[in-house]
Amino acid sequence: MKKLLFLNIVLLILLSCKENEKEITLKSTEFLELNEKFEIYNGSIPNGWNGDIMVAMSGTVLADRRSVDGGVMWGPRIPLLGGAGRILDETTGDILKLDPGGAGKKPENFMYRSKDNGQTWVKEDIVRHPDINGWVPIISGCEEGITLRHGKHAGRLLLPSRVLIDYNASNDSLLPYHYSSANYSDDGGKTWYTSAPFPVAGTGEGALVELSDGTIYYNSRNHSRDGNRDIALSYDGGETWRDHYIDPTLPDGPPRVYGNKAGLVRLEIADHDILIFSMTDNPNGPTAIHSTAGRINITVWASFDGGKTWPVKRLVSPKGGYSHLAAGRPGTPSQGLIYLTTEGLFARFNLDWVLSGKDLHEFIKN
Repeated sequence: MKKLLFLNIVLLILLSCKENEKEITLKSTEFLELNEKFEIYNGSIPNGWNGDIMVAMSGTVLADRRSVDGGVMWGPRIPLLGGAGRILDETTGDILKLDPGGAGKKPENFMYRSKDNGQTWVKEDIVRHPDINGWVPIISGCEEGITLRHGKHAGRLLLPSRVLIDYNASNDSLLPYHYSSANYSDDGGKTWYTSAPFPVAGTGEGALVELSDGTIYYNSRNHSRDGNRDIALSYDGGETWRDHYIDPTLPDGPPRVYGNKAGLVRLEIADHDILIFSMTDNPNGPTAIHSTAGRINITVWASFDGGKTWPVKRLVSPKGGYSHLAAGRPGTPSQGLIYLTTEGLFARFNLDWVLSGKDLHEFIKN
């Protein structure tokens, strides 16, 4: 009897160890790496067809740096092409970089094209059509563009954009009249059209993704009110925007009445619409327009239903500012990784880390 009791105790200990080992193994799949040595500009993280990553750098001259191994090692600076306005053409593999325009600067009719994953660039003339109000929108401050994959507009290039009235960002009285929009091209970037205005004015510096049913989800900053992020949807490939609402979960700022630039990306996981959103998280931050002192605690949120709800939230770093997101590409060294930049920080992490090691199936329905 004593021998049997002893064997049972040993068996229980072994089973307990096995459970702990399973828990440790699960947690060990979580990955987060923070790099504060990068001189990060408020720029993008576009991916090449082969998974190469490019990060916009600061310094005396704006530049890119490329990584061919998923963000472990980085090549030298490639000058000139830092900043927003980039898009990977999933049909050809070309990376396009449009002149973004900006405060006091109407976008010019040219872009750069790279056919070798960002190693070299060729300048090309393009045609840009204004919107229904006669404005050619700027791309500065917006998240990177996407190639549509579903429906009759598959292959279309789509970039978030915004209209600055008179290209004037210094006149605060104009803030309620600026608005988000989108640029789209159906000929590989030679000709660009402008969508209808976002349903709500006062918006700008947005981000968009395509959901698995072809719906375009647009998530925008608002420069003229206190509150959370503005959301709108498109059912025609980004030409018009409908069904506007203010997200009850996702913050916009601080400053709370001026907002902040966010990152947004859809992960390539079967047909599941898993979205990652990045933003500073400081609900008690300043409200004064242009006050950026409270932009701290860069945080990511996860949605598993195409942006309807955001049940998961995790702090990345106490740092903060404008942020950008990109996802690794299957079959490349970047596979399974999520990339984030904010001012003074480059981060790599995976979905297991976002979920704190929990099983993904706890959050998706099928």
